[in-house]
Amino acid sequence: MHLNFEKNFFKKYLYILFVCHSSRNVMSNLVTVLRNPYPIPDISREGIWVSHGPVLGENVSVNDRRWYARLKPHERLFAHHTLNSIRKDHRLIRPKVPQDSLDLALSSIYKHDADTLVPKTYVPMQPETLGKETWRVLRNQIKTYSKPPSLLGHPVKYARPYQTEDVASNVRKGIIQRIHPSSVKLAIEGPHTDQTNPGYSRKVDGTFYSI
Repeated sequence: MHLNFEKNFFKKYLYILFVCHSSRNVMSNLVTVLRNPYPIPDISREGIWVSHGPVLGENVSVNDRRWYARLKPHERLFAHHTLNSIRKDHRLIRPKVPQDSLDLALSSIYKHDADTLVPKTYVPMQPETLGKETWRVLRNQIKTYSKPPSLLGHPVKYARPYQTEDVASNVRKGIIQRIHPSSVKLAIEGPHTDQTNPGYSRKVDGTFYSI
């Protein structure tokens, strides 16, 4: 019985270490989405290339951010691809693309055993409509991973406290009023003041009447 207790304790200890390590790796990287600066969109999730990839030209480097620097206008236009143009390349095989309405319904979020009495528009609804990331690439963007700054990597900043005189003059019903010099109110406004459409007349202080 003592050996079983040690085995169970050791398994729980390894599981806790694994969870802590995985959560630390997830939290240690910051994901930033940027516009794709390269000539080819990243559509590796949608399919595979039969050959080495699309034909771009001799002077075009796929991994260079300034691939367009030494190209002529017609060469740059030929080498630059969008999501629509790259999907029309016959060297790209995309087996996950729905071929008919049945495939589209099978890839939807509708579950026959769980969803009951839902609208008809809910049946063909795709996961991308709800913001979920799938094999489809909706935008020509790339993800960059970076480590967050350390918590103690900056000096401690202290907020400047309000002075007693300023607080006493600007406090109204427990709320500090932030008065701007361009919108000074000379009288107390109420619901029974004269009102007109904005733009046709102004108040004495230059502001518009409220509708």
